[in-house]
Amino acid sequence: MSMAAASPLSALGRCRLCQQMRATRSVTFHRNVGMFVVRRQYSVKGDFCKSCIHRKFWEFQGKNILLGPWGVVSVLLTPILLVMNTGTYLIALYKLRDAIE
Repeated sequence: MSMAAASPLSALGRCRLCQQMRATRSVTFHRNVGMFVVRRQYSVKGDFCKSCIHRKFWEFQGKNILLGPWGVVSVLLTPILLVMNTGTYLIALYKLRDAIE
């Protein structure tokens, strides 16, 4: 048995977002919406292909930057979510580095 056949990258799955059969990784991205006194937190979790990971990462990071720090708790929470999302993004891309899109 070759190393490529034993690699977890050789397994295909259905991407939760685009529904294509591709190499996927399970990721969770978070975003915060600060509203001065209250806040809302959203997340997306699932097995995504490399293209959809890019799309969701930039969507969530952009909204975190624009809508995140508008409250007392949110000003502290938003930078933490930005770092967490970046770590998740980089790990997923590293694991999918050899995936064909």
